[in-house]
Amino acid sequence: MNKKSLGRTLLENEKNSIGQRLKSIRTALNLSQREFANSLEVSTASICNIESGKGLPRHEVIYNLAAKFKVNIYFLLHGTGEMFISDVLKQRIESGEFKPYTVFLKEFLNYTRGSSVVRYEMMNYFWKYFIENEGLIEKEISYFKKQSGNGA
Repeated sequence: MNKKSLGRTLLENEKNSIGQRLKSIRTALNLSQREFANSLEVSTASICNIESGKGLPRHEVIYNLAAKFKVNIYFLLHGTGEMFISDVLKQRIESGEFKPYTVFLKEFLNYTRGSSVVRYEMMNYFWKYFIENEGLIEKEISYFKKQSGNGA
């Protein structure tokens, strides 16, 4: 398999996994697709596309999931941890413990969102890193899946 088709396969797998996890979150909240879409300020078609693996959630959707429903973003994106943020973690976040990281992350996301050069270079860097460290990354993913009870 060449690098390009491997990249497409990985992206398709991620879309499907994230879509399944988004649907499980919606189901746990006992919301219809329409109700869920309205609360996240997106169209019902967007939710349907994400849940069916045809798309990925935009930054705004991810933010609203965390802000409105206390969804654990690591669960949504990677399948690790609990589905919802616990009160202990929420208190740590609200105390400002993670503020230096969030300031950096917001700045990083603004650069990434605003510059196609930055996006290209970041994807290029991560692609090279993935190719060079594929075995290590797979071991780590396997370890965390086992820890969270989601893996074999």
